[in-house]
Amino acid sequence: MELELLVRVAHLYYDEELTQQAIAKKLNMSRSLVSKLLAKAKEKGIVKITISDEVNRPHQSLETQLMRLFGLSEVIIVPSDSGADNQRLAQEAGRYLSRRLSEVTKVAVSAGRTTREIAEHLSVPKSYFHVTFIPMSGGLSEEYATIEANSVSEVFAMKCGSKSMRLHAPILVDSAQAKEILKKQHFIKNTMDAARTADIALVGIGNTFRYAEIKEAYLHGYNAGELPDSKHIKGDLSYNYFDKNGKAVDNTWNSLLIGLNLEEIRKIPEVICVADEVVKAESIYIAAKSGLIHTLITNEMVAQKVLWYYAKCYGLNTRRGEERC
Repeated sequence: MELELLVRVAHLYYDEELTQQAIAKKLNMSRSLVSKLLAKAKEKGIVKITISDEVNRPHQSLETQLMRLFGLSEVIIVPSDSGADNQRLAQEAGRYLSRRLSEVTKVAVSAGRTTREIAEHLSVPKSYFHVTFIPMSGGLSEEYATIEANSVSEVFAMKCGSKSMRLHAPILVDSAQAKEILKKQHFIKNTMDAARTADIALVGIGNTFRYAEIKEAYLHGYNAGELPDSKHIKGDLSYNYFDKNGKAVDNTWNSLLIGLNLEEIRKIPEVICVADEVVKAESIYIAAKSGLIHTLITNEMVAQKVLWYYAKCYGLNTRRGEERC
């Protein structure tokens, strides 16, 4: 008898959309009893409420699939049907970062146009005085000063009412001896130590040697075989060039880089990767499967291409095993 009453009350409220007061009058009972019966109907599983977020998250199933396949903690996908994909992606990344700032104290930031754009479009509801933004690599030439990690960290700090640190060193030095000397300087060591112990890192990703001007500025005089554009390079994360297994490529560039290396980046609890170019899909695929990144924010076309690489190498209908490519 009680079960029939619970079903009837639930039907009147959810299907016929009567108010609790109207149901109480119709069934000759108090409104408080109607409320208790509706609560009991949910408790017993007669009423099951599902929240659909398809308007705000139209690619939720794709996000879930990528999280499951790669063991990612979060995937956010924006539609690829807009002419302002870059801006929309930057805004979405900024919203995600804003949600995380209450829980962290140190944010490591990579250089690049992507992170710069996120910083410029960032809007936060309050100041985060407890947060410090830290560059992950040394400085670039004056021509590209706006996208170097120092500059991007300062923009983030200004927008968030936070602090920032500076890495007073070039992105590349001339020799291993020079690198060792610089690493021991307290003003460099302090910044690097802070970046290594960051709670989260915000990075872009590259698919080739992206900055020819940097190569020419810093690697002039080296043999062609030492340049970081070999066939083994599949991508870069904060200027660290990696191979198809997500391991650092053994070349002059990586060995003389002033910045966090791949293994140091891998140890940061959450590495947030933001990318919007389809040509970077293979690099993202490798970074995700090798544990270099934990959170991915991208657009639909890139996400589908990453999935294509997974299907090509593992097959979507089989358990993950030996890679076929």
